[in-house]
This record gives sequence, C-alpha cells and structure tokens, in this order.
Amino acid sequence: MTGQGHSASGSSAWSTVFRHVRYENLVAGVSGGVLSNLALHPLDLVKIRFAVSDGLELRPKYNGILHCLTTIWKLDGLRGLYQGVTPNVWGAGLSWGLYFFLDLFLGYLEHHTVPFSLWRMNC
Repeated sequence: MTGQGHSASGSSAWSTVFRHVRYENLVAGVSGGVLSNLALHPLDLVKIRFAVSDGLELRPKYNGILHCLTTIWKLDGLRGLYQGVTPNVWGAGLSWGLYFFLDLFLGYLEHHTVPFSLWRMNC
C-alpha cells in the first residue's frame, strides 16, 4: 500500500464526516455571541459597578440601574458604557461559535460513526 492510497482513504473518511458540517452554524454562533454581548454589555458594566460599590467616597454612588447608566453616560459617554467590551466580545463570539459548530458536528458523529457515545455516556 502506498502513501497515496492511504492518504486517499483517509481523506475520503474525513470528507464523509465533514460533508455534514455546516459552517453556517459557526457563523450564526459567532454573530449571536457578539451581538448579544454588544447589546447587554452596558448592563453587565452596571452589575460590576454595583458589585464594587463598597461605600468609599472615591467611587461614585448609584441609586439604581438608570441612575448608574445616566451617570456613566454623562461622565464618559458611549465609550464609558462599553469599557472592557473587547475581551467579552472575543470570548462570547468564540465560545458560542464553537458551541454551535461542535454541538451539531459531535451530534452527527455520535449518531453515525461511534457505536457508543463517548461524549454523553450514561452510567
């Protein structure tokens, strides 16, 4: 058996598996993770501001969610509401993209090529 014959059989096995892979799922997961994070990041920032508000005079005091949002808006503008958004967007996009991609991919492998489930073993 030559190296070419072995390569061809290996590539046909992978092409059979990857034939059912939909990259649209990866794109959908990434875009959903990014957009949801961009929409909800100001509320996450408010949550963090409340968590670190320990009553010291150095930190501003907030009376509620709207007061916190308007104070941040008045002091720092739109940039203030989206402080620290970059790592969150990368993390959410990557995690949701891989989740959508691998969940369907591993689900296909589980039902079509593996005699028993290595991913979801029921003991």
